[in-house]
Amino acid sequence: MAMAMLTFCFWSCSNSGTDKAADGHTAQISLDWHGTYSGNLPCADCDRIETELTINEDLTYVLISSSIKGDNEYTDTLSGSFTWKGNNIRLEGIPKNERSPWFKVEEGRVRCLDMKGKEIKGELENFYILIKNGNISMEDKRWQIVEIYGRPVEGTPETHYMIFSSDEGFVSAKMNCNILRIPYKIQYEFRVRFGQGLSTLMACPDNLEQEFLQVISEADNLSTDGKYLSLNKARMAPLARFVVVNDFE
Repeated sequence: MAMAMLTFCFWSCSNSGTDKAADGHTAQISLDWHGTYSGNLPCADCDRIETELTINEDLTYVLISSSIKGDNEYTDTLSGSFTWKGNNIRLEGIPKNERSPWFKVEEGRVRCLDMKGKEIKGELENFYILIKNGNISMEDKRWQIVEIYGRPVEGTPETHYMIFSSDEGFVSAKMNCNILRIPYKIQYEFRVRFGQGLSTLMACPDNLEQEFLQVISEADNLSTDGKYLSLNKARMAPLARFVVVNDFE
């Protein structure tokens, strides 16, 4: 399985590209670059390499790589500092020739570069892209629940709501009585994962909170048209629907 990690960003069919914007405005200056990026990278002797790269404003990083082959998984985590060179960043602390330390920062994504810091070209070039986690059309807004498992829900923005807080990575929610705090991760814009959350301990007058927690445990993707948001499982009918509350303070 060690060889799987050695294939990470190790080759290219041809090299091209530049590490500095033509007008002098680099990604470090002009883009909202800090955050977490996810994707599945090609692997020569495994199925894929699930990769998550977090780059922080203080110029530190965390790189998590999981080589997947059938039911087997090998994960390693690297962390340290990084430096900028034009639009590219170099992760420090990676042993020489183990894997490429280079990434190109683009709008809403980073591109894995080859060992010389050049773009990977060829039919697999689009597989070397990690997409920034989150979705600005859904996060940091108050969503009032209006339907669950096909049934309408009566409530108010103060008592029946959900908020994806992008800075914290937690959903804050209330389904009539308790305040819920649930970790989440949005990947590839619409795929969502929820973790185990915390709750206050009031006795609720109905089962809505338990149904909402069941929805959270089942949902794997979100969809929105800007006004309504749905929590979904695969391509089935929405598990729960919400309406955005624009004038709530």
